[in-house]
Amino acid sequence: MRSKKSWRVKVVASTTPKPLILVADGGMARLFGVANSDGKKSLREKATLERESAHSPGRALVSDRTGRVFDSGGRTGSGPPTRSRHGAESDFDPHAAEVLRFAKRISRRIDLERRAGKIGALIVIAEPRFLGVLRQVWSGPTRKIVSREAAKDLVRASDAQILKLAMP
Repeated sequence: MRSKKSWRVKVVASTTPKPLILVADGGMARLFGVANSDGKKSLREKATLERESAHSPGRALVSDRTGRVFDSGGRTGSGPPTRSRHGAESDFDPHAAEVLRFAKRISRRIDLERRAGKIGALIVIAEPRFLGVLRQVWSGPTRKIVSREAAKDLVRASDAQILKLAMP
């Protein structure tokens, strides 16, 4: 008689990466993982990134005043030529440059998580203007894993509000 072989079924935990939820504005970004316990989904905060200069005035972000220029030969009415000296105008916005730098920092962090295989999908909830900046700096592979976007400012919202919008 043949001996019966008993087969053991080994239960392996799912290795499928879970979604990562990014909630951000121009000054703060929060990264959440989704935990599933007893059939209820909950958020687990993985990281918080902050931009230190978020509330600094523009003059504190630059080290120098704009340059000076001379106007020569201009006339005011019918009088003699004038030589005036005034500050040069600049369209450089130090806050916009800092926001772009912050968005790139967030993008690098998410790229590291993606390369490590820790992200299955990316759900982005960001303040509308900052969402546009984030879209500019995403890498191609990161763009592909973005499954949902919401243009809302929920950085300081409760976990329940974020979960309601992220996982309807």
